[in-house]
Amino acid sequence: MKTMVETKLEMVTAQLLDLKRPENEEALRGLGKQGESMGYYARDFGMGEWDWPQGVGLFGLNKLQHYHNNKQYESYMEAWVEKQHSMELPCKNINTTAPLLTLMDMDENESLSKEWMHWIMHELPRTKGNAFQHVTTGNHKHEVKLHEGQIWLDTIFMAVLFSAKMGVKHDEKKWRDESLYQLLTHIKYLHHTNSDLFYHGWCFNERHNFSEALWCRGNSWFTIAVPEYLTIMERYLDEGTKNFLINTFTNQVDSLITRQSPNGLWHTLLDDPTSYTEVSGSAGITAGILKGIRMGLLSKEYLEPCLEATKAIMERITEDGTVLEVSGGTPIGKRKEDYKHILIAPMAYGQALTIILLTEVLYHL
Repeated sequence: MKTMVETKLEMVTAQLLDLKRPENEEALRGLGKQGESMGYYARDFGMGEWDWPQGVGLFGLNKLQHYHNNKQYESYMEAWVEKQHSMELPCKNINTTAPLLTLMDMDENESLSKEWMHWIMHELPRTKGNAFQHVTTGNHKHEVKLHEGQIWLDTIFMAVLFSAKMGVKHDEKKWRDESLYQLLTHIKYLHHTNSDLFYHGWCFNERHNFSEALWCRGNSWFTIAVPEYLTIMERYLDEGTKNFLINTFTNQVDSLITRQSPNGLWHTLLDDPTSYTEVSGSAGITAGILKGIRMGLLSKEYLEPCLEATKAIMERITEDGTVLEVSGGTPIGKRKEDYKHILIAPMAYGQALTIILLTEVLYHL
C-alpha cells in the first residue's frame, strides 16, 4: 500500500501546483450571488491567489517536506510569496491569515508575520465576549465581509494556530494566551453537546447557531487543529487545559467514527445521510485522527476506519492527480438544505487536504 500512497501523493501534489479551473466556470461566474451561495469563489481554484485555500496548500506542502526531512518546496514558497507581493497582498482577514501559518517559518517573512499578528491583536474586529469575528475576503481581495457578531469553526485552523505558533516562536505570552482563549471560546459556542460534534457558526447578535448545521469540512478543521495546537503549545498548557482539549478531541472523533458512511467517507452534513459524501472534509477528518493516533491521543483501533477512508479517497483521485468530489467554498447556510447544493469541483484545498492525509498515512505504513 505504501507505494500506492506515495504514487497518489506525488500525483496530487503536482496537480495542486497546476490545478485546472472548472470547465463550466463562465456559467458559474454569470450566476453572481447565486453562484457564491453555491460555493463558487474564483480565488479557490489553484495556488494563484493569497487566501485560505492557498494557505491550506502551503500547509500541505510543508507537511510533505517535513516528512521527507528536506526543503523541496521552499523555493516554490519563496517564489509564491514574491509573486503575491508583485500583485499586492490582499486585505487582512481571518482567511488571509492562513498562508502565514507556514510562511512564518521562513526568515524573510518575519516582518510580515509580525505585522499580521499586530492586526490580529489590535485591529481585527471582535464579537461580544472578545472572540475573533470571522472576517473574510469580499468581492475582491482588497475588500472584506465583516460577518458582524459571527464566529465560525474555520477560524480555529485559519487564525488560532497561527497566533499560537507566533506566541511560541517569539515567546509572547499575550499571543499564546489569546490563542487559547479563542480556541476555548469557539469550543464553548460551537460544540454540540448531544453529539460531541461542532456547529458551523454562532451569531452573538441573535444568539443562535444559524441552521445548526454539523458541517463535515468545518468539523475537519477542528479534528486537524487540536493535535496541531497541542503540539505547538505543549510546553505552555497546564494539565487541566490539556486534558480538556484532548477529551473534546477524542469525543469528537468517537462521534465521527459512528457516522462514517459505508463508502468510507463522511457526509457533508455529518448527521444527514441524504447529503452527499465529501472528500475534502473526509480527508481532513482522517488526517486529524491519524495524527491523534501517532501522538498517542487515540488507540490503534482507530486505524482501520482511517484506512477505509484513505482507500475511498484514493479511489477519487484521477489519473492526472485531480481530487474529485470536493465541495466548493461554503458560507454559513440559513437552512441545512443549503449545504446540499454547494457545487462539486476540483479545489486547491481538496488537493491540499488530501496531501495532508496521504503524508500522515505514510507514518503509519
